[in-house]
Amino acid sequence: MLSLAFPQTLSLVGSVSYLLITVLTTLELSGCLAGGVGRSWSDRLFLALGCTNPFLQLYWLLTPESRRLSGVPLLLITTLFIGWSLVRLVRTLGREPRATRSVVVGAVAGYLLLGLSGGLVLSVLETIQPGSFLANTADGQAAIVRPQAGGRAHSVWELDFARINYFAFVSLTTTGYGDITPARPPARMASVVLGIAGPLYIAVILGVLINRFKGPEAGVPGD
Repeated sequence: MLSLAFPQTLSLVGSVSYLLITVLTTLELSGCLAGGVGRSWSDRLFLALGCTNPFLQLYWLLTPESRRLSGVPLLLITTLFIGWSLVRLVRTLGREPRATRSVVVGAVAGYLLLGLSGGLVLSVLETIQPGSFLANTADGQAAIVRPQAGGRAHSVWELDFARINYFAFVSLTTTGYGDITPARPPARMASVVLGIAGPLYIAVILGVLINRFKGPEAGVPGD
């Protein structure tokens, strides 16, 4: 989260942060840290998906911005990986008998993961279709993705995606300030999906947490 506030010249730090988030999510939710990896085919498939994602991120970041299709594999894999990660996270939290501090922190981490991953997906969309997101100004609309100061960007990692990441959280929380507009159909669809996913995640997590605050005796007989 803090890396999103770094100056534009430190945008590489934000890229590294995304890689670390992907690695940590893969290790935690695949069971590696608990020593239970490989128990089922789904664990192994999730681990393989998570290990593929960082390599696709690096490939996308290091390719010239003119190679617009370089982000397509990352877009597909990231969408699948994050959706599956959230499902596994909710199931893990649902197995806890009580709403401890770790459970609450895990629920908050899942929400932040959804917002940060949404920012990555929207950023990839912008490189595939430049002009997908426009800033609304007094003089009209302008592009919100800019190269680093000092000249034209040569690689994707040199682009400034800070405002797109900000817009991802605005969409997730359904705030709608109106300062950024999704201008192309894929960008609009992705923004709508984020707007639906945010409240849906909160509703599911609240159901899990409220039941856990009541304790295991609140479960339905026979569960």
